[in-house]
Amino acid sequence: MVTSLLALALLATAGLWASLLATLLYFRPGARDESGEILPMTLIKPVRGLDDSLAGNLDSIAVSDPEGRLQVIVAMETDDDPAYPVARKFAESYPGRDISVLLTGPSGARMGKIHNMIEAFPRARHPFVVFSDADVTTTPDLLRETSRAFREGWDAAFALPIHQAVGGLGGWQYQVAFNHYFALGAALVMRLAGLRHCAGAWMAYTRQVLEKAGGLERHGAAIADDFALSRGVARAGGRLKLIRAVAPLRESDPDPVDAFRHLCKWAAIIRCAFPAAFFLVPLAAPGVVAAAAVAFAGGSSASWAVLGAALVSRPLIAFIQDRAVFGAPMAWWGYPLMAVCDWGMMLYWLAGLRSTILWRGKRYRLISGGNIEVLK
Repeated sequence: MVTSLLALALLATAGLWASLLATLLYFRPGARDESGEILPMTLIKPVRGLDDSLAGNLDSIAVSDPEGRLQVIVAMETDDDPAYPVARKFAESYPGRDISVLLTGPSGARMGKIHNMIEAFPRARHPFVVFSDADVTTTPDLLRETSRAFREGWDAAFALPIHQAVGGLGGWQYQVAFNHYFALGAALVMRLAGLRHCAGAWMAYTRQVLEKAGGLERHGAAIADDFALSRGVARAGGRLKLIRAVAPLRESDPDPVDAFRHLCKWAAIIRCAFPAAFFLVPLAAPGVVAAAAVAFAGGSSASWAVLGAALVSRPLIAFIQDRAVFGAPMAWWGYPLMAVCDWGMMLYWLAGLRSTILWRGKRYRLISGGNIEVLK
């Protein structure tokens, strides 16, 4: 038992370092297409509620596309949404550009985000369609690398969501979850097993592959539209690419309690949509496994050495990744805290076992297989 735990802890720690190496190589400076032309694409921005950064995120679309090659659709349910005046001002600020605000009506039994996507999609005028979350800042790199993927013949392109530095304990929770758990292993997984399950902060598809995979409507009740769509496209034979540009985002409220609740909600979503990965998470946390080895070994020198390696690796890997790759460094005190983040992660994991979530004012029951039922 002890030997198995020690081996598992060492394997998990080695996996973190291998993930860092793959990330450094894939997102290294100079790997992006700095001069590629932006293809005509439709960018759909599903919105519900007013995020602090929404106005800037909308403006970033036009700034990143100075030649106006994009068709932009900001989709929300009603004009009662507090984001509506911001979206209208954005559209009016760029006369002559193909920018519209679409009112999609009540989402009903659908998830709110994919409801807006479903209603906006038939209005897309271009063969390449990008879906971008409201809290994502568009950059020239994102547009060029997405265009590059389509020029190379890929059917779908995705960017890693990287949370920007916002300060405070709440911001630190978001940075750890996005940048040092979700994003860290993406490049390695892609190299070893190919890309099948992707993040929805920035996801782009050819119209042809979406139609081949059955369209958007069939995923109206999916709790994680990104997972459902990417899995459907992969099953339909589509080729999926992780682009070398990242999608910078910022949650609107870095309050630590709200951040904890938000990440607990996402833990439940992952458990519902991807249970195999969810239940393997504790085994992939070297700090947790190494601590178990210490407990079972009665504090042997070998078990303490393995625990020490796990405790040192997390902060050091985070520091290297932030400085060398993504440019979103945490406050100085955030790196020592990374030593114990595996234990903190277990709190979110336990919260992920619940069966209902509250999201944007609506309560949902999570159904096995990745779907939801709207509760009154």
